[in-house]
Amino acid sequence: MNVKTTSRLKVISLVALLIVLFVGALLYVPKSKSDLDCTADIHLTMDSNEEKLDARIHLVVHFVPDARSYITEYGVVNYGDKRYIVDRYVRLRYSDDSNHAFVEFQREGIDKNSGETLPEFLSQKLTSAQKVFFFKVRKLHNEIWSISDLRRTVLVCAKTE
Repeated sequence: MNVKTTSRLKVISLVALLIVLFVGALLYVPKSKSDLDCTADIHLTMDSNEEKLDARIHLVVHFVPDARSYITEYGVVNYGDKRYIVDRYVRLRYSDDSNHAFVEFQREGIDKNSGETLPEFLSQKLTSAQKVFFFKVRKLHNEIWSISDLRRTVLVCAKTE
């Protein structure tokens, strides 16, 4: 073999290897057909001219395609010089029939537990009024998941046992 043939074979082998790795990575990423159970912690600080809001909220996420899903939220919100308890359950339903790899989530409602002391006006600051959301659910590494919308990652959570 001459040098040109050997060089071409190396390039073709490298391209073939990259294609195999790419296809393997696509096959490795699980589809959102399975249940997803994970937890995340959120620390949010909002400082306006009026008052400072500081929230530390723990989320437990349970997504099941085509069935009732939920996010349990509990934690503490400090607003001004007062401290409020967040203790709620957000009911969701999502369909795995997605377009462009985004999944449609529909919020069915928010149920507040008796321990929640967060006033409604603060709840509205922390919660979107939207009823329908489009998210991409992807496995990042081992049991770490990313939930993102069109512009940014909304939540990164780790699978729980």
